[in-house]
Amino acid sequence: MKIPVSSLKWAAILLLGGWGIWLFLLWQPARQIELHTANLLSRASGRDWAAVTAMISPDYSDAWGHGREESIGKADELFNHFFTLKILPTGPMDVRVAGGAGTNSVPLGVFGSGTPVAHAVMDEVREAGGYFVFSWRKTGNWPWQWSLVEAGHAELAARYPR
Repeated sequence: MKIPVSSLKWAAILLLGGWGIWLFLLWQPARQIELHTANLLSRASGRDWAAVTAMISPDYSDAWGHGREESIGKADELFNHFFTLKILPTGPMDVRVAGGAGTNSVPLGVFGSGTPVAHAVMDEVREAGGYFVFSWRKTGNWPWQWSLVEAGHAELAARYPR
């Protein structure tokens, strides 16, 4: 049985069209911010600080006045108290995009096991409730080039000022 070449052309056109639509939706700024936030949390859960650092802008600042290197150092120091660690969204992400910048507000939970310090961290995050806010900025011409420029949590920042 022969398959007509015109059928193969239409199949290829449909396949490429579907792939193009998928890429168009994937590369939307709101979707990229959502994916970058999930990737950041996954890398932080795995304590891959080199990968986390690569996602953060050199001019990063957080609610406690820390820059990129200081934030990574503090996170490493704090999360070293965990034997197992998972940082996961506990609710839906609220992504807002304006031009080449966007924010993602998301409730997070810190889960795991470890020293008493680790349990205190889990308790503080749970008791604080509310949303962690991650601010992202587009840093290149490609749709997936975004960097974290600011992060914070209003309640935790009030409880633990600089």
